[in-house]
Amino acid sequence: MEKLKFIKEFLKNWRVVGSVTPSSRFLMNKMIVPVNFERAKIIVELGPGLGGLTKKLLTRMNQESKLLVFEINPDFCRELEKINDARLQIFNTSALGLTDYLKGEKVDYVLSGLPLTNFDDEARSTLLQTVKNVLRPAAIYIQFQYSLGAYKELQSIFNRVSIKFTLLNIPPAFVYQCYD
Repeated sequence: MEKLKFIKEFLKNWRVVGSVTPSSRFLMNKMIVPVNFERAKIIVELGPGLGGLTKKLLTRMNQESKLLVFEINPDFCRELEKINDARLQIFNTSALGLTDYLKGEKVDYVLSGLPLTNFDDEARSTLLQTVKNVLRPAAIYIQFQYSLGAYKELQSIFNRVSIKFTLLNIPPAFVYQCYD
């Protein structure tokens, strides 16, 4: 049923949803490898879709942590609201407004499935700079994409960028780990 909802939303607005299917468990597992759940106080997820990664993060996070998710699709937000966890805060708004909701707080991790190649140059640059600005020192930005198209831009913004590949996803995906 979840896959049908996802496909429906993709068909309505493919430039925003970015994929015809939700992320596989293999991709989600690769995304959370660098996360230190014992130390993380604030985790941000951009473009959570129906919440597969959101649920995985919540099962691993400690009870004092917060997970802030930013999703512009109202139908996806209604699904996310079914997750009953006080640590979860859902914002039905663009990730570009991230700093408005953090109110000066810095975050430990930003995980994102936003389709960066679907953003225009200015919006993508603004988003990536916003993400960099909200990270604590030694924090990590984890972004998956279906191509290497964002690699050079990520390298120009972050001091170090590593790439992992996940074949077992439709389509196969690259996971960028960005450090400042």
